[in-house]
Amino acid sequence: MLKPDMMSIIIQPISFDLTSDLFPLLQTHLSKEFNVSVRTAPTINETAPFNSFNKQRNQWNSSNILEWLLDRNKPDGSTKILAVCDFDAYSNGLNFVFGEAHINGRASAIYLPRLRQEFYGVSADNSLFCQRIVKEAVHELGHCNNTRCVMHFSNSLHDTDIKENIFCSICRIQVRR
Repeated sequence: MLKPDMMSIIIQPISFDLTSDLFPLLQTHLSKEFNVSVRTAPTINETAPFNSFNKQRNQWNSSNILEWLLDRNKPDGSTKILAVCDFDAYSNGLNFVFGEAHINGRASAIYLPRLRQEFYGVSADNSLFCQRIVKEAVHELGHCNNTRCVMHFSNSLHDTDIKENIFCSICRIQVRR
């Protein structure tokens, strides 16, 4: 969990096409929820390392993206980076991930394609998409076993949709310490 008196979050967009209206929403919510300084870095429009892309899967390896992000930014112990990526990703043992984080680490990422209704052939719903982004962003900065808590692991969109976009009472106490 983040400690409010000494932490900051940097939102790092990685894409050629992300709309900037997502980032004020994320900044506001993360700042309020974690009680820390949050800023958005300039968008990275370059490709992550070639070894991060799996041609057979047509997906990026999230663990490699996190390592690349750490190596590229070298955040100090008081900074957490949240990459917002507009490409599909997987992690070892999983077909896909909505996001991934180094537990108690400095790097995390969320991947937007599977959070969109259109990915599943359903009409776009920008409000629902934004709710999902906020929930996954907060979640990747910590974890919880309460299925209604924003920190709970999502194995499906249903898991994301039933979560609140705030901490449960236990997580709220931990983050305020």
